[in-house]
Amino acid sequence: MMRSPSEQPSRSPRELAAEKIQLRKQQETLLRDLLTVVDALDRAADHWQQAEASHCQTQGSGSPLKWWQRLLPWWGARAGDQSQTLAEVVTSAREGIMMIRESMLTVLTQHQVVPLLSQDQPFDPSHMHALGQQVDSERPANTVVQEVVRGYRWRDRILREPQVIVAVAPPSDETVDP
Repeated sequence: MMRSPSEQPSRSPRELAAEKIQLRKQQETLLRDLLTVVDALDRAADHWQQAEASHCQTQGSGSPLKWWQRLLPWWGARAGDQSQTLAEVVTSAREGIMMIRESMLTVLTQHQVVPLLSQDQPFDPSHMHALGQQVDSERPANTVVQEVVRGYRWRDRILREPQVIVAVAPPSDETVDP
């Protein structure tokens, strides 16, 4: 037999607060797990973009066929159509990955998860993690030159810190004579 809402046992404010904290922790864990999917989609998008660029460069260069190009006849592509079919497959795969990635980012944004901007920003150790340094004469020292892992904010807290490479000034060429 179900109880009506008025018959439900009341919970203390302490119990309600504990449930709220537990729910927030569960949400945070789920969102962090989803960020790993976004990372995988980013890598897949980069891969297909490079494959598309590589195909465009090798078009007509007479370079040997790669293993996946040799499979095209098995999929019903004729010898003359292989290049066009391959270009269509690569472009379609890249576009599909990008659509899925954008959908995932839209869902995360709806849940108040936003990427942190770090590229070309001053390094801030309070919410960034430096993985290394790189000599760079074109950027000011202590500027982020590469974002290795994108960081995200959820509501009022850092969900994941960006992992970055930071610029350092080149060593001076001055030598001191004793």
